[in-house]
Amino acid sequence: MNNHDYSIYLFGVVSYQYLDYVTLKFNDPIWIRTLVAILFVIDLSLSIVDFYGVWYFTVENYTNPIVMGETIWITPFCCVATAISSLIVQGFLIHRLYRLTSQYWLCAFLVLAAVAASVCGMIDSVRIAILVDMSRFAALVPLTTAWLVTEAGVDIIIAAYVLKYFLAVLSRALWKSKTGSTRTNTIINRCIAASIQSGLFSSVFALGVVVAFLLSPDTYLYAIFAWPLGRIYSNSMLYTLVARKGLAKIAYGTSVAQNTRISSIQIKRETVTDSKVVSSEVDTSLDRYISFSPPPRKI
Repeated sequence: MNNHDYSIYLFGVVSYQYLDYVTLKFNDPIWIRTLVAILFVIDLSLSIVDFYGVWYFTVENYTNPIVMGETIWITPFCCVATAISSLIVQGFLIHRLYRLTSQYWLCAFLVLAAVAASVCGMIDSVRIAILVDMSRFAALVPLTTAWLVTEAGVDIIIAAYVLKYFLAVLSRALWKSKTGSTRTNTIINRCIAASIQSGLFSSVFALGVVVAFLLSPDTYLYAIFAWPLGRIYSNSMLYTLVARKGLAKIAYGTSVAQNTRISSIQIKRETVTDSKVVSSEVDTSLDRYISFSPPPRKI
């Protein structure tokens, strides 16, 4: 069962990110640390279920091909876990988007869309558990499509707006400095890369589930994309959190060691790199990206 293998492998990757986050001692608010802890419990639970799935299909039912046309509790469990993980990560990314842009109504709309998608996913899991026989899964196509397309749409919108924000900051910084700054360009390029990654992989996998499910709803083809999807969301959030280590070092010359409090690093308005005073706008944007204190509300 390659889908379980991929999912277990991704848990290894994400586990390293969890360890990195814990050992770096970020001084994040309790709500962020709580979300990270919840994601870890979900990912660990999914890994245990993955090992059981491998045993169930390749050992217990090795000579029973009929099980390939049926669904067991593993599938609805995966749907519920993925719906919860996506809601947690999307909520976090929407909060970061609000910190950067202060666009209240846009973020409110995205929150509603993320909640709606998560609810659809949970309803879908209940219907999967009831149907059991995969030959009847065609009835799930509308709800599954609405769930995953909405989920992917939220990811793409978040990534697009964060990307738009940093491209605007970069263009203004280049205009002001005429020739640009290596430090400024490096910082913003890393933020741009992070914003693309946070929405690209999750949306690709979510749409992959939809396409595979539409092509073959009565097989496990969709599972190739569905099972790793929760880990992809965890990776998006953890990458965003851990990436602050490199950003802080570039911006402030501060290496992240034990007891370093990244979220309270003060902005250096007179930092000079390449014989140029770095734009305070870039520093302010980076401070919003790194820390999580509430922004001024603009409606």
